[in-house]
Amino acid sequence: MFTQYGQFYIADPYSEADTGHPDFWTNEAFKDRLAVADGIMGISIENDEAIANGQIVVHESQIEEGDFSQFDHVVEGSLLIRSGTLQVLDCPNFEAEVSMQLTPAWYRIRISCANFEKAYQEHPEDRYLIDIWKEPYSPKKVLKRWHRS
Repeated sequence: MFTQYGQFYIADPYSEADTGHPDFWTNEAFKDRLAVADGIMGISIENDEAIANGQIVVHESQIEEGDFSQFDHVVEGSLLIRSGTLQVLDCPNFEAEVSMQLTPAWYRIRISCANFEKAYQEHPEDRYLIDIWKEPYSPKKVLKRWHRS
C-alpha cells in the first residue's frame, strides 16, 4: 500500500480519535513504532518510499509469543472495534486500503516488522505482519525492539 509520513493506521471507521494530537504520536509511541488511541492505531514503517508491504492474519484464538528471530521489531496493542469493521488506512488521506468484518469486541493486534536493513533500497523490502485475535484489553507491549546498527 502507498502511505506517506512513515505510517499507516488500523482503525474502526467510526473512531473519532485525533491522530494529529500530541498525545497520539508521543516520543514513546515513536520509539515503540505504535501509537494507540480510542479505535485507532498508528504503525510506523521504516522505509522512505511510502510503501507498506504487509499481510494480515485473523486468528480464532490468542497466539503465543513464540520465536521472533526472523523479525526486527514486534509490538502489540489492544483495539476496540465497535462497528464490526476493521480498516487499514493510508496516511494522510485515511483511505481504506483493506476493510474486513469482525465481531464487535476488543482485539489484540501484533505487528511484526522484518527486513529493516533492506528498507532503504530502490525497492524497499521491509515487511509488516499483522496478527489479529479477540482478547480483552491489555496495555501496549513491545516484544522485541529494533535497534539501528
